[in-house]
Amino acid sequence: MKTTISSEVLTAVIDSFGAELHSLKDSSGNEYLWQADPAVWKRHAPVLFPFICNTGSGVYTVGGKEYKLANHGFARDNEFTPVSSSESEAEFLLASSAETKKLYPFDFELYLKYGISGNKLTVSCKVRNSGNETMRFFIGGHPAFRVPVNGVGSFEDHYIEYESPETIVQELKDKKITVLDGGKTVPLSHELFANDVFMKDKPKSSWAAVVNEKTGKKVKLHYDNNGCIAVWSTYSEDKNITEKAGFVCLEPWSSVPVYLCGSEELNEMKNAIVLEKDGEYTFSYVIEIE
Repeated sequence: MKTTISSEVLTAVIDSFGAELHSLKDSSGNEYLWQADPAVWKRHAPVLFPFICNTGSGVYTVGGKEYKLANHGFARDNEFTPVSSSESEAEFLLASSAETKKLYPFDFELYLKYGISGNKLTVSCKVRNSGNETMRFFIGGHPAFRVPVNGVGSFEDHYIEYESPETIVQELKDKKITVLDGGKTVPLSHELFANDVFMKDKPKSSWAAVVNEKTGKKVKLHYDNNGCIAVWSTYSEDKNITEKAGFVCLEPWSSVPVYLCGSEELNEMKNAIVLEKDGEYTFSYVIEIE
């Protein structure tokens, strides 16, 4: 089921499957969200829970018992229950079930709330521990923004802008690649993503943006800079696929991904969020169209 919310500037459409944002348009009808071409990348803006990425083996343990999760967890592939909606807000709930506990052995409630005001869309994720045991998890956003912004220019006519100077290094198995060295902008090209995602843990910046250098139009994402901000797009050796990848994801995460946590035992993953019984954790970000 799809729900539409709007302000005088923006209109958003959210699907209850995955509580996923499917569209974000301005009052002129310009679409800012990637429209999920399945030949390239079939998603729009999935919610990442209870993992960000995955362990190296795709298997993890809790107290020594083995479990297996898909990449980025299961929230994105489950139907949420609508909780409430108004002209400018909508909220959805995913609660643990017998099926989720086969993958992740904890009782939880995951609320996704969307709110529009002016030129901003706020996405708020609240996790509640509804069980009796301490739970650990990761959570994040994965919105994909159309490039070119407003349909003007090419992919290469854009850049990523950070609020403050950052140094970003990709640490690969056999080498390190410096993406940004004390600067604020990264020129976009498809080849930039040949080594997958690049990220900054605990950045100085509290926002990052996709900017069209021809028009100055930008999509800005505000986030909690105590976490991690990642940037990604599809890259394939098949040029036909790569050239159709007209999007860039700005991904706010609660922390660095699971595979960088140094253990496949959830209780030993140092970057996991820890919630005791009845505890709550809220994670949010804001998309601003400028």
